[in-house]
Amino acid sequence: MNRSVAVIGVGSRGVGVLERIVSLSRLTDRPAPLRVELIDPRCDGAGVHATDQPDYLLLNTTAGAVSLFPDHHTVGDAVSLAGPSLLEWVTDRGLRLGEDGFTVSHTGRPIRSTDFLPRRVLGEYLGWVLDEVIAAAPPHVTITRHASAAVDLTPAADGDLEVTLADGEVVRVAQAFLTTGYTANADRTPKPGMLPGPYPLPGVLDCVAPGQALAIGGLGLSAMDVMSACTVGRGGRFVPDGDRLRYVPSGREPKLLFSSRTGVPCRARTKVVEFGPKYQPLVFTEAAIDALRAERGGPLDMVKDVLPLVFTEMRIAHRRRLAAMAGTELRLPHEDIPAALDELDRKHGAFDPIAAFDGSTGMPLDDRAAYQDWFADVVAADLAEGRRGLTGSPVKSALDILRDQRDMFRYVCDFGGLTPESLDEFTASVVPAINRAVVGPQFERHEELLALIAAGIAEVPFGPSPVATPQPDGRWRIASTMLATPHTRDVDWVLPAQTPLPAVAASADSLLVSLHRKGLIRRFRPDSALVPGVDVDADQHPVGADGRPERRIRVLGPLCEGATFYNNLVPSPGMWSRPVADAHRCVVAALADLPAAEPLLTAGTTLLTTAPEVTT
Repeated sequence: MNRSVAVIGVGSRGVGVLERIVSLSRLTDRPAPLRVELIDPRCDGAGVHATDQPDYLLLNTTAGAVSLFPDHHTVGDAVSLAGPSLLEWVTDRGLRLGEDGFTVSHTGRPIRSTDFLPRRVLGEYLGWVLDEVIAAAPPHVTITRHASAAVDLTPAADGDLEVTLADGEVVRVAQAFLTTGYTANADRTPKPGMLPGPYPLPGVLDCVAPGQALAIGGLGLSAMDVMSACTVGRGGRFVPDGDRLRYVPSGREPKLLFSSRTGVPCRARTKVVEFGPKYQPLVFTEAAIDALRAERGGPLDMVKDVLPLVFTEMRIAHRRRLAAMAGTELRLPHEDIPAALDELDRKHGAFDPIAAFDGSTGMPLDDRAAYQDWFADVVAADLAEGRRGLTGSPVKSALDILRDQRDMFRYVCDFGGLTPESLDEFTASVVPAINRAVVGPQFERHEELLALIAAGIAEVPFGPSPVATPQPDGRWRIASTMLATPHTRDVDWVLPAQTPLPAVAASADSLLVSLHRKGLIRRFRPDSALVPGVDVDADQHPVGADGRPERRIRVLGPLCEGATFYNNLVPSPGMWSRPVADAHRCVVAALADLPAAEPLLTAGTTLLTTAPEVTT
């Protein structure tokens, strides 16, 4: 066995793993030779953030909230490489934001920390970080890039791993990190008129002619990307018109017909995204979850056990914001917080966290006109809340619990924390509701959606859960299922605007197919139709068909969704970061497992492998 590591998949997760390898190798006072093999079809660091995509495809994270350089909040003293955040990087290069709100070049206004930048800019940043990390490697670390996909991985008789690449090369290593991100799943049998998915844009829409009807299944981020590609991507413009936007068409747009399973619109981000200090919970805490686990004697039920705590915490956040806006401080007795909140509701009016979370209150199902009017009114009301920002909107502050306390949800869910039945319900209903509430599109996208509805370019006519049926002429018929006065429409194209989770048993990725066939990986929930991801133990080792972890391999990122929660994010500066923490602890363990491993850090170095406790 040799001292070597493969990083298979070199997007943001893979770059983060490499940064930890290089930094820890720089910090050791007893260096030993180490070979690192980077394996990726492009090996440029960009991953899904391709650098050739148009600028109107925006990140859903602000410029000031991205950095691939860890700091002491997560890795303690194990900081070796200092580098800029995404905001600092674009500023150092003199990049600016154009008048259209999305084009980044050397003209326009200065980029702010609260701006949503094009994804291709993040791809360029990731590529630059990759180059910097490779250049910073100490002399005893050799890094080789392989611009080819890994198609097979086989344990060798001597204990090494043999990684076979698409170009025929075989790379032998002692340890491997699997950070392949959103690998594609095997396509269903293609049907005429059905597009394969929302990406890559705009290319996937090349077959959609101006004036044709395009049914978009979904109302989330991918649907808004498709909307942008069909409008500004085809020469249309949004211009100010009083307190709203007006759309000036190019004449090249298709007709856009939106729908979703729930019929509930997402809530947009606030107009200016500024979060402030991390929220300090009173009831949705580790101690409360530990007490529930002790009482239940095992895994929890998200809906019955956990959501009541979340909804109470939302009520607290709502009251805290109201108090802050009035210049006072909310004080609640620790012995019976729900009763104290009930009393405040009786005195000052109630806030219903369940209704805010669900979002369907008042949805009329009479006919298409009533439903679409309701939809537009809900979007407009949410935009009004978004203009106030988190500091001026008690509703947005309450909902932000679902984002701010993401690590608490992980504490509940990760590594079998929920019963199998509850994990299915969590995946099917709760996670989409969380995403609708706090992982919605940028504020401007919903302003644009309303402008397109007003211009007759877009409609939302079907209500919840319409059905799509192929027609003999190659078109599709979309029919409502819940409207009292049914509505049907024949369309030229159907586009499912979701990005499915990577599936172990139904993957189109040759490496995953091979690993699954050999029994080196298995599904976390093999009996579930909703949780397709890989099974990993608490150390991120994949669990094989025999129930034993493969300790030479570690899996990070979206492949683990289900076994762990919310893996599709990039690290943020100035706070504890789960992606960095996972990369750090796994690299520490992997380097220690290599033969003739030496102490990794200089004497006195301290690490943070879990989120630090915060006292109130």
